[in-house]
Amino acid sequence: MSRTASYYDLRDALADPGCPVCRLMARSTERYLDGLLWESVNDPGVRDKLRQAQGFCHEHAWQLNRAGASLGVAILMHDVLGSVLGAMESARFQALPAESLRRAQESLDRSQPAAATADLVARLSAKAECPACIQVGQMEEIYLSTLNEQLLGEDGLLAAYEASDGLCLPHFRQTLACLRDEAVFQALLAAQRTLWARLVEHLSEFIRKNDARFRDEPWGDESDAWLRALGALTGARLDAGRA
Repeated sequence: MSRTASYYDLRDALADPGCPVCRLMARSTERYLDGLLWESVNDPGVRDKLRQAQGFCHEHAWQLNRAGASLGVAILMHDVLGSVLGAMESARFQALPAESLRRAQESLDRSQPAAATADLVARLSAKAECPACIQVGQMEEIYLSTLNEQLLGEDGLLAAYEASDGLCLPHFRQTLACLRDEAVFQALLAAQRTLWARLVEHLSEFIRKNDARFRDEPWGDESDAWLRALGALTGARLDAGRA
């Protein structure tokens, strides 16, 4: 079987702590943002996508806060904010008639969006997804498909997977959702159950050693089990530049 770059990326990431796909997503984010800042700040197509998305999501926006990035970020945000200001031009409060049904409904239910400001709210709403999320999401799909397709067989990823921390729960769900092969399903399920069962044992030992009766016992692999459990259930938290 021919091996793709994503196979080798996964094989290497499985040797590191935490969910390998989370680690590769952090790395993909870093590469995308670097390419954007150093090569594509003045690309008209990139700028148009950013205006449509009204910049980046919260997570990716703050990942732009890095050494040497200030000018590129300023150029991009100047463009996006200019577009936002343009959307605010000629905005007006569109008051409803005093006896309208919608006005009566709004007065009874303050959780309803105000019709008087709905037009401006629509103008100020993003028309596209965060470009970084789109790019990284595409890479995520590639890595999960590669795991499914190349888990078994000669030089498959199963041995590396069994020796790793396995996938986090969100990525485990995602890979199951696109899995069609029963043999891969059985192998992946067995490996993941073993890994999480071991983590549960480490958590139990961590809890036990926090009992005053056993606090003199030396710490082992269980010392960071609580952190690994957080990552296992919610996804690894990695700094993109350090992944």
